Amino acid sequence: MKAIQSIIVLFFGLSTLITNAQNKIKIENKPEHPLKEKINGQSSLNFDFIIENQSTDSLRLTRLQVSLFDKQNKLIQQKFLDNNGTAPSINTIPNIEWNSVSTNLLFNPFPDVNSMTDKLEYIFTFNNSIEIKKVVIPSDYEQITDFILPLKNKILVYDGHDLYSHHRRFDYEFIPIKQMGFTGNFMRYAYDFVVLDSEGKQYLNDGKNNTDWFGFGTDVLAVADGEITAIETDKKDDKTFDIPSLKENPLTLYGNYIVLKHGENTYSMYGHLKNQSAMGLKVGDKVKKGQKIASIGTSGSSFFPHLHFEVRNSINHQAEGLPSYFKNYSLILGSTKKEAKTHTITTGDIIQSK
Repeated sequence: MKAIQSIIVLFFGLSTLITNAQNKIKIENKPEHPLKEKINGQSSLNFDFIIENQSTDSLRLTRLQVSLFDKQNKLIQQKFLDNNGTAPSINTIPNIEWNSVSTNLLFNPFPDVNSMTDKLEYIFTFNNSIEIKKVVIPSDYEQITDFILPLKNKILVYDGHDLYSHHRRFDYEFIPIKQMGFTGNFMRYAYDFVVLDSEGKQYLNDGKNNTDWFGFGTDVLAVADGEITAIETDKKDDKTFDIPSLKENPLTLYGNYIVLKHGENTYSMYGHLKNQSAMGLKVGDKVKKGQKIASIGTSGSSFFPHLHFEVRNSINHQAEGLPSYFKNYSLILGSTKKEAKTHTITTGDIIQSK
């Protein structure tokens, strides 16, 4: 009888410990309602989990499962990462350990979802025993304004916003970034565009000089009608920027830039522009779709001449990125051109305006 009582006490004691541990783990998803970006008939969810360990105990994420449901709450699909095997899939997540009281940002590792997905249920398992469920409700995204590409040239999407892109992996919980005032990922759906020549090359010689690059000085076009809400033209094309100044102006990262407002909470941002290439333009000016607004440079945080383009919902430190779909361009597949009417693009694509 005592043995049974001991087992009961142990069981309920363990249950109490697990419940207490669960209560001290806070999981938030950001944005609260992730946007469903349309990609090749599927949808992609680009969002983050902010996981806070409020206890003094160490935690390790040992399993993460996601279940996808339709509007009738019927299961569509289920996926997981765990610690099974000699090279566990859970290790593909960069930060899975919380030492005492701490916070980690976890990039959603399951971006591709069926377009019918109405709800996602995530189950986080810590230390092989503590389970926490998190429900995520995505929102459909419809772009109100038609965009053209901001360059007429043959261009490489050098870096987009897929799971591996540096735009996607902006950790605003990283202390130095957080101290600058950033609370979201403004470049969540950004692109870096590099101009190519007819042979697919990016530059002449060794590419050390700005002028070696075919894109340096290339015209940058407004993707749609808009009004200039922010502009900088005086920075040199020297690949540098003043990091502390980000605390006052988050756009400093881009050196020379232009921001166009296209509607309520919809802004297109063009960064790393050439010094003085937007002379004559100012805040409040109206521009037309296809109008030249500047040239490609290498100002700000830029390793080489390219155009950084993104759409966002504001120009402050709280800005979140928005998807962008482009109209009337060609996808170049070797010697073949595939016409695209209105579509998104992704890292590695070679494209050209029609």
